[in-house]
Amino acid sequence: MSFKSVLLPVEMVAPDAVEKEMKIALDLIADDGVIDILFVDDVSVHHSMAASMSYGFEKKFDSHAFLTEIIEHWVPEKHRGKAIIRHGVIYDEIVAQARKSDVDAIIMASAKPKFRSYFLGSNASKVVRHASCSVVVVR
Repeated sequence: MSFKSVLLPVEMVAPDAVEKEMKIALDLIADDGVIDILFVDDVSVHHSMAASMSYGFEKKFDSHAFLTEIIEHWVPEKHRGKAIIRHGVIYDEIVAQARKSDVDAIIMASAKPKFRSYFLGSNASKVVRHASCSVVVVR
């Protein structure tokens, strides 16, 4: 199975997950396929996070540079798609971008579940339930 277009949501706090996601994406991408990289900034949505984030950090973090670095480091030139930044609730934005870009698959990491996630659900589980394309969850 190979995909023509893949959406790869990434988090800056999980660089090891990016490597795992990318390896799978490169294994599953068609010869002429494209990988889009997505970062969802959810700080403004989750107000409880805003108090723990310093103003300096928010200003210093350049999400476009972060995505560009990932693309240049991991994605072969022939597979390079877009660097996309969205603001909102992570799982909603991933599903919305997948529909907008009409991708064949989303490849994303998932943390090992904690007891509370069985009740609340993780981003990955919500994406799996609501995406209109294939979803590959990487651990």
